[in-house]
Amino acid sequence: MNCPRCNAKIAFTKTQCVHCGQDLSGYRKIISISNSCYNKGLEQAKVRDLSGAVFSLKKSLEFNKRNTDARNLLGLIYFEEGEIVSALSEWVISKHFQAENNDADRYIGMIQSNPNRLEMYSQTIKKYNAALFSAQHGDGDMAVIQLKKVVNMNPKFIRASQLLALLYMMTDKKENKVRAKKLLVNAGKIDVTNTVTIRYLNELSDIHLKGETVEKAPAAVRKEPEARKIVPQAEIPDAYKTITPYKEEKPSVLPFINVIVGVAIGMALMGFLIIPHIQSKKSNQDNKDFKNYSEQMAESNSDVSMLRNENKKLTDELEELKKQNEELEGKGTEGGATFQESYDFLAEAMQYYLDNDKENAAKSLAKVNEESLSAEKTKELYDKIKEETYEEASNSFFVKGRDAYNGEGEYAGKKDYDKAIKLLERALEYGPDNTDAMYFLGRCYQQKSEPEKAKEYYNKILEEYSDSPRVSEAQKRLRELGE
Repeated sequence: MNCPRCNAKIAFTKTQCVHCGQDLSGYRKIISISNSCYNKGLEQAKVRDLSGAVFSLKKSLEFNKRNTDARNLLGLIYFEEGEIVSALSEWVISKHFQAENNDADRYIGMIQSNPNRLEMYSQTIKKYNAALFSAQHGDGDMAVIQLKKVVNMNPKFIRASQLLALLYMMTDKKENKVRAKKLLVNAGKIDVTNTVTIRYLNELSDIHLKGETVEKAPAAVRKEPEARKIVPQAEIPDAYKTITPYKEEKPSVLPFINVIVGVAIGMALMGFLIIPHIQSKKSNQDNKDFKNYSEQMAESNSDVSMLRNENKKLTDELEELKKQNEELEGKGTEGGATFQESYDFLAEAMQYYLDNDKENAAKSLAKVNEESLSAEKTKELYDKIKEETYEEASNSFFVKGRDAYNGEGEYAGKKDYDKAIKLLERALEYGPDNTDAMYFLGRCYQQKSEPEKAKEYYNKILEEYSDSPRVSEAQKRLRELGE
């Protein structure tokens, strides 16, 4: 048990938290009631009283929402009833409250490990919703077609079986009521106390399935045959009458007439009874085939329409995702960092800035593609860090470049003009108006006997920064170079 105030692990027998002093007597009662409701729900689930188990487990969670055992069992019951979305919701919440050693991981993995099964569950929910919509708007035939597919795909989906049975019950055909009762009997095997199923079965109490025991009226008492009465020969009339002499029978046409009459009667019976029955049977078969064909066509049209709508929706989503992807990849910026990279560099610069390492902050900020920053707040943050770090970074690189030029500092005893040029150019990257860096770049190129490049930097100081303290020095160096 965890303390409700400080979340410390406390033995259940404790009445007070040893860490924060919280009184746990009332909390223990709440936990006990929650566990009792869970145990009751577990017993009800074992005997297939799923509706009662759902009620008990919900009560358990009302007292203790962190009872992950109750929540996992509730998800299993929803899964058994075909309510996949409700089951996944309970398991995800359970995973939130208990991230480790939770059976919900195994249950979720069991569903997600098979993409075909997950897609099948998704299709059943879509078809059930479509069937419910059709039934609510008076299109019962289309609803029956959709629900047949749902029940075939997921026979444990109780709500789909109940809705299909209700649609069958609304017709006057006995065979449909037989189908409805079969569906309800199967649903009753899953949840024996479901009130909707029981109410529908009561409505179909006069319908009997094959093999179902039905109470019969007692058979009539059979009368025994009377004992055969033996009559003495003397009492039989003409018992002693003499037999007449043998006489040969004369030919008769009656047998032939009887045969002809029998054939005529047989043909008449065939014409009036058998042939119409055959034609009626054939007509019924044709009607049945036509009905099946109509149902298949209606189902095909429904599927085609649904697939078209889904295809259009997916196409629109794909185009939107492509646009978003193009924006995220930073397309349209020339050679700059992508959207994600720019934000990573900005975060890195922010961290350096908070650590008061302005030089590294400026280096990270220089990698940011300013065009990819769309949010106003983000641009304000970028400008603020840039303003407070670039100038210091420029001065830092200038000092290092000057030391390399003079052979001082870490370059003591050895002048390195190439290194000085690289460092001074970095200084100009962060501070384009740094005339000190310009002047020493000119000095480096002058020392390397590259007068044209040296003149370029000296003239830039004179032309663009005439109020700079380096103007007089630049003029002096230009006179040295012949200008």
